[in-house]
Amino acid sequence: MNKSAVHLVVFACNWDGLSCIEAAAQAGFSYPASVRVVRVSCLSRVHQGLMLKAFELGADGVMLLGCEPGSCQFDIDAGLMTQECEKARRVLRLLGLGEQRLVLCHMPRGDGSGFVQQVTGFIKEIEQMRPAIPAGA
Repeated sequence: MNKSAVHLVVFACNWDGLSCIEAAAQAGFSYPASVRVVRVSCLSRVHQGLMLKAFELGADGVMLLGCEPGSCQFDIDAGLMTQECEKARRVLRLLGLGEQRLVLCHMPRGDGSGFVQQVTGFIKEIEQMRPAIPAGA
């Protein structure tokens, strides 16, 4: 993988989040190869430890891509995911990495172009903040 590329981990829910990624592929939209997608049954399964582990393993940014509030297949309250995300963002802030490196996106099912816009916009933001973790840390 290109060391100068922004390494982004996307935790995508199996339902609306993943359908956006699949729709982007079917429509022929592209996004950088340095984006790694991790499929999860529901974003509620992604706790702050997993979010932070992605940074420990070298991610420059983490995106949580899930269902719009009220449309979860498991009827999970979107507020719970927001709270978990905020906990991880506080840790990133305390570590001096920048809380903007972690975003939570709720997207409607099958919005491929919206997904690509979100990812490319997020990558541009991260490029302005680099590097995430100082060399040798």
